[in-house]
Amino acid sequence: LLERRVEQRTRELSTLLEVSNSVASTLKLEPLLGLILDQLRTMVDYTDSSLLVFEGEDLVTVGYRGPVPQDRIMGTRFPPGRGRTMLEGPGHMREPIVIDDVRSDAPLARAYRQMVGEERLMREFRHIRSWLGVPLILKGQPIGLLAISHDEPGHYTERHVELARTIATQAAIAIENARLYEQAQSAAALEERQRLARELHDSVSQALYGITLGSDAALTLLERDPTRVAGPLEYVRSLAEAGLAEMRALLFELRPEALKNEGLVAALEKQAAALRARHEIEVHTALCDEPDGPLWVKDALYRIALEALHNTIKHAWAENAGLMLEQETDGIMLEVR
Repeated sequence: LLERRVEQRTRELSTLLEVSNSVASTLKLEPLLGLILDQLRTMVDYTDSSLLVFEGEDLVTVGYRGPVPQDRIMGTRFPPGRGRTMLEGPGHMREPIVIDDVRSDAPLARAYRQMVGEERLMREFRHIRSWLGVPLILKGQPIGLLAISHDEPGHYTERHVELARTIATQAAIAIENARLYEQAQSAAALEERQRLARELHDSVSQALYGITLGSDAALTLLERDPTRVAGPLEYVRSLAEAGLAEMRALLFELRPEALKNEGLVAALEKQAAALRARHEIEVHTALCDEPDGPLWVKDALYRIALEALHNTIKHAWAENAGLMLEQETDGIMLEVR
């Protein structure tokens, strides 16, 4: 008996380690939720399972595995007023709850039926008899609930509770990390949009405004002195070329696949053309054929060249700049002068 228990415990610990590694392998929230529930099944047998998180005082279903179609389960909200014994809001749920039979007359069973709704329980969840709910605790505060159920009454034991609590602890950390990752991505996307908005305002929008003024001047001279129209038209053409060069450079940055498809040399040429047109500074380029190297290296070189050239324009008051790229035997040489 002792050997069997040691063998079972070893198997459980090995599975928990695998679950921990799997859950920690992704920072994308949607696949993470499904992964948690899939891995849970390897430890605790269930007929269906749900992950719910607090949004204000409500519990909202964000993950589900079971016989009911997901679109009928996902997003379901459980306000604290429905089933107060079980849902007292995010500040109170701290210990696992086991219900041996949700159809019994026990206080927790009645609270469960009140929370789910008698009609819905009989219509969609007839398969549920025993139920186990484990709070997701993060930094001492509940952030949600891991709920699993079985079609046999009295199925869940204290051992099931212990295993589910262990997985719930890992799940709470993983969910919080995924949320923080999403927030960081959103912040980075917002910062990039603001940067592009500034670039468009400082370059293309000013060029378009200048084109408007030049066109007005040309129309006025066309009526008064047609022989002087060439000057404003030349001004309009130069601004249009500058705006086109700027747009090409910005569109290149906006397309993630551009550097991979068009190459580092093409990217540097576009930036040099944009700087010539916008700032009337001579940018001399001496670029080799497309160098060998991984994409992340080329991306780093492109960003370094871009920042260095912009700093040259902004701070050096230079009349000309040089951009050189060479493929050497032991690497790639980039020089901004």
